[in-house]
Amino acid sequence: MQNLAFWSVWGAALFFGAIGCSSSDKPVSDLNDTPAGAGGADANENAGAGGATAAGGAAGGGAAGDGATAAATDDAEYPIPDKLVALTFDDGPDITLTPAILGKLQFYRVPASFFLIGQKVNADTQPVMQRAASLGCEFENHSYGYPSLTGLAQAEIETSVNDTSAAIEQFTSTTPVFFRPPNLAVDALMYQLIDMPFAGGVVGGDFPAEFGGNPTVEAVTDTVLNGVVDGSIILLHDVQPDLDPQPTPTALDTIIPELKRQGYEFVTLRQLFQRRGIDPNGQQDAIWNVVPPAN
Repeated sequence: MQNLAFWSVWGAALFFGAIGCSSSDKPVSDLNDTPAGAGGADANENAGAGGATAAGGAAGGGAAGDGATAAATDDAEYPIPDKLVALTFDDGPDITLTPAILGKLQFYRVPASFFLIGQKVNADTQPVMQRAASLGCEFENHSYGYPSLTGLAQAEIETSVNDTSAAIEQFTSTTPVFFRPPNLAVDALMYQLIDMPFAGGVVGGDFPAEFGGNPTVEAVTDTVLNGVVDGSIILLHDVQPDLDPQPTPTALDTIIPELKRQGYEFVTLRQLFQRRGIDPNGQQDAIWNVVPPAN
């Protein structure tokens, strides 16, 4: 893969300025923790909170009914963080399901990285993405649809990835940095063609049992908490339309406070690499699941 360097799409400040989001389209080496949301809190200054501010009433749904309240949690009760973890969510955006996750992020004042499905990135879901951006969240590439890309021809793989990146750029004015293969399925051709670092993570299992998941609140919570180490990437889903109720929002009510109690600071995936001083392109033909601290 080529060395990662991408620049802000001109006009991002105009697009998100009204909702207080600073663009994160910078080379990963330059991704300093920028103001994240209407309150302008820095991602390093809110110890253990990842810097996302409570932007009540932001686009994509307000506080009512999605787990957020006007007053966010107080991080004073938690220890000063000495470890890092990155929350990531797959398969959105969705105008109904994603706001339930955003409400939890807003309440607990943590950011996340959303791996988006290209066909779902459009004018209808744009307000949801605007709200996510106002909370300090970032957007990454999860291909254009849900099927795995393994075994496909070169043109099909390139179209799926490129069309997704184009949609994200069009509707968020930001450029995705990371790629998460659908179903975490990869082959040699995908590594050859997709010029982005691949991201996996601690798989929470918040998807139907027929696909290997264990979608109860208790199982998702235990799987994540038992699997996290310093520098872990957590892989959850904001959208699983076949699950009713969705276990993930409720699981976050335990996962986030417990990891804060254990001394974890929540950061975005890009911030995780930046804070660790690691080039995500340094690992070839492999999927990142953890970004360990320096020895």
